[in-house]
Amino acid sequence: MVAGEVLLMGYLQFGVFIPIANNGWIISVNSPQYMPTFELNKQITLLAEQYGFEFVLSMIKWRGFKGETQFWDYALESFTLMAGLAAVTEKIHLYASVALPTLHPAVAARMCVTLDDISHGRFGLNIVTGWNKLEYAQMGLWPGDEYYSYRYDYATEYVQVMKLLWEQGRVTYQGRYFQLEDCLCQPRPSREIPIVCAGHSERGMRFTAEMGNHNFILAPFEEAAHISDRLKAFGQEVGRTVGTYALFTVVMGETDAEAQATAEHYMEGGDIEALLGWKGAANTDPVGVNVKRYQAEAFMGIPTLIGSYETVARELNRIASQTSIDGILFTFPDFITDVQRFGERVMPLVNCRQVLQPA
Repeated sequence: MVAGEVLLMGYLQFGVFIPIANNGWIISVNSPQYMPTFELNKQITLLAEQYGFEFVLSMIKWRGFKGETQFWDYALESFTLMAGLAAVTEKIHLYASVALPTLHPAVAARMCVTLDDISHGRFGLNIVTGWNKLEYAQMGLWPGDEYYSYRYDYATEYVQVMKLLWEQGRVTYQGRYFQLEDCLCQPRPSREIPIVCAGHSERGMRFTAEMGNHNFILAPFEEAAHISDRLKAFGQEVGRTVGTYALFTVVMGETDAEAQATAEHYMEGGDIEALLGWKGAANTDPVGVNVKRYQAEAFMGIPTLIGSYETVARELNRIASQTSIDGILFTFPDFITDVQRFGERVMPLVNCRQVLQPA
């Protein structure tokens, strides 16, 4: 670039969706198989910090989908994992997830303050309103199927309660779902704790626009671009600036053909029983199921970037230059190896990570 020229491309933040449950985000007997441990997630997070990723996020999962791979039947707990990671990292931001039916907002608020202290202001919270009732019914916590119709109203009040506690430290509150009488949450956090969510419906996006800071998008390129624009328009309507992070699984290789062959190998090994469980049909007789159709879902509907290091970098530059998306949340087949390869082979090729100042 010549002197005085400014890069006309948005800066994309990069994050890692760390594997808090077994085998990550590929439902296949052919993909890397591993159990979730603190040591595994620590190594991944330290590598992400080393290579300049801005954040890591851990989901919350209370029940898996069975199958030959016992997919997500083994999982850690999000807050306690992130507390451990906060203590061993220095710069990277850390997002834990809370499943709203499992935890009172006053309890969650104090847990967030604790993590804010451990991390020295690097903590954020992902709001999971709760969609899979089997996770909560097993503990007697499912409020009934009518919850689907009011869950974002519940989530709005939930976040309102937390924010009041963080801002004031002492709250009396009378709402539809929560009642607090001189409720304490002290000390208060060092900063405004960022809230993220993953709402794709209009109601979900409006919730993020009103109460959150970023929305996670699970959609292919064109649809993700549209969702990002809509969310930001909703934010403008209520006088708030909100950002968007798109979720992608990356399968890399020296060549496009090598990466494609790896991805197809994963799909060919799709764990049909687990895929049926994920699809909400755990008790469906697999006899007669279109195996190829379900194998194609091995990546769990997460959009994929499949190709050489150059191809992956080119697609990320395209997202930065052609959409309003602010960041990418990555999953990888083999996190330790792939975060390192991504940092060494893709990062140097990604123009949307270069911050250039006018001369």
